[in-house]
Amino acid sequence: MQQTENSIAPQAGFLAGLNGPQLQAATHGEGPALVLAGPGSGKTTVIVKRILYLIREKHIPPEDILVVTFTKDAALSMQQRFLREAERSEPVNFGTFHSIFYHILLQSHYFSSKINLLTKAQEKTILFAILREKTAARQEYFDSDALKELADSFLCAIGFYKNTRDEAAAAKRLPESWRSGFREVFEAYMRRCREQGGIDFDDMVYECRSFLLADDIQRKYWQNRFRFILIDEFQDINPLQYEVVRILGDLHKNLFAVGDDDQAIYGFRGSSPACLRQFAGELNARQIILNANYRSTGEIVMAAERVIRENKNRFAKSCYAVTEGGRGGNSDKAFRVGDQSGRADDVCVYRFGDRAQELNYLTRELGEFVRSRPGETCGVLFRTNGSMQSLAALLSREGIHCQIKEQSGSLYDHFIAKDIMAYLRLAAGDGDRKDLLRIMNRPVRYICRESLGECPVVDLRELENWYRRRGRLGDGQIAEAVCRLERQLDRMGSMRPGLAILYICRSMGYEEYLRSRREAGERLEEWLDLLESLREEAGHYEDVRQWERAQKAEREKHFSRERREERKENCAIRLMTVHASKGLEFDRVYMPDCNEKVYPHGSLPDREQVEEERRIFYVGMTRAKKHLELLCTAGTKERPRVMSRFLNPLTKAPSSVRQKDLSVVQ
Repeated sequence: MQQTENSIAPQAGFLAGLNGPQLQAATHGEGPALVLAGPGSGKTTVIVKRILYLIREKHIPPEDILVVTFTKDAALSMQQRFLREAERSEPVNFGTFHSIFYHILLQSHYFSSKINLLTKAQEKTILFAILREKTAARQEYFDSDALKELADSFLCAIGFYKNTRDEAAAAKRLPESWRSGFREVFEAYMRRCREQGGIDFDDMVYECRSFLLADDIQRKYWQNRFRFILIDEFQDINPLQYEVVRILGDLHKNLFAVGDDDQAIYGFRGSSPACLRQFAGELNARQIILNANYRSTGEIVMAAERVIRENKNRFAKSCYAVTEGGRGGNSDKAFRVGDQSGRADDVCVYRFGDRAQELNYLTRELGEFVRSRPGETCGVLFRTNGSMQSLAALLSREGIHCQIKEQSGSLYDHFIAKDIMAYLRLAAGDGDRKDLLRIMNRPVRYICRESLGECPVVDLRELENWYRRRGRLGDGQIAEAVCRLERQLDRMGSMRPGLAILYICRSMGYEEYLRSRREAGERLEEWLDLLESLREEAGHYEDVRQWERAQKAEREKHFSRERREERKENCAIRLMTVHASKGLEFDRVYMPDCNEKVYPHGSLPDREQVEEERRIFYVGMTRAKKHLELLCTAGTKERPRVMSRFLNPLTKAPSSVRQKDLSVVQ
């Protein structure tokens, strides 16, 4: 039976101020409960109040209570908030899935010897070595950048497999030519981890499950040890974690799961909102819906609701905005699409001609935000890390400070930027052997490393003659390819950087090379956007030397400790992916690139993928408190773009909606 009564209950003491569903959740007695908590609905408040209720009203010993979160920061934040409200130290157990499972194994003396918990860097090092051997055995050439990307793909696939035990689905996360080799690489990886006496985080879940199933005495001990288990962000749970939670809670059945299937966005690592439905069905859990949004305005809530209702595979619920006067935001109000008349609409959809216009608009908006809105916060949310680098570089050039996650790096650290700069240096006569090694087979020209020798000086004429002298089958064609490359570089030498990049992409075949890469299906739009941004950026410089000096200054600024700390402490603008924004909120939110192949990501997504991508879009929208802008581009003749299908519920609103094509807006 779903509980949705939203009246404010007249409660005294620590339960004062809770609305009806919040109070029902906090004071839930024994047995399983599923709390479906919409965005901004106060789920952390409910969890903290429930812990206090169990201790103060039900007299449950604090050490019998286990609170599970997905990140270390979330666990620490939850614990600190609880201790503030408890006003004294209470030994309630807080932790992530991985830390809890690790301590269960450790305290049960499951490990016969010292176990080394591998870091991500160590995992990558092991896998990189394995793949380097495999590519050599297959006589395939992978430069270090491509090999690192392949290693990242394998780590993702291995993690997915460990959490789901679905080998076929895990292999699909790899480039097609490597899928059949997934099992072989996986076994080699596991063998080398064991040889180093190491396990990774995902191993702990599987090992804990195996241990609890195999040892009856220990299983009963841990089931009695944690009589009440509260789980935050339950929509992010994966099948293996769900099994362990079920085992731990099987004796007392006091599982209290808080989550929102509409915010399940981690399918790439094995999480599934199906676990919520499984939990509700298998345990006949009481369902309580927290649907009062205390974060966003009525327009934002209604816009997000219109989008997420398009998903079919979800719990039926409808959120509303809480205003000063009580219930608000329920009118089926139309949204302003494209009109920049200055009205203070909460939700706007803007369409630009190309990405350069979109980025220039964002730069102007963010500059104005810094000047005119002191004390407010702003988030610019992207679908992928790579997409945010272009805006970060533009903001830096304009002197607009923003906070950006360090692992996203600089625009110029991307492999595409490195390729382009290598081409430009060679054309300007400043290139060396390293630059030629980088681009000689991008696109493929079948030039072998051996032919370059060890001389640091680049001499393409000598390279051409080397192939002509060798005289093997096909060497004549390679010599012609080298000769053509020399002519092309000579032609580029007289071009300004922006035009030279266009020449590299179109005439030299670099863009076609990107399309042919194995992983291009998922990343192609991001790569093409980055190329477009590089061309736009290059247009500000006379030659490659001037551009490189600017890049050096940008890197120094990017990695300066003082500037980094300034960005962290004083910056109101944050650039991040939608995934990284989960759990955060901003006064103003901008979501660029609301186009097909970005939202939803990739080509030819199936229905399940589309529903997850729509949930990602919904999470981005619901980060906004006061103002939300959704930006898309029309594209160019060479590269037309299609507006994201996720905008249809907004742009195809009732006839009162004013729709305007802003592709000519500068």
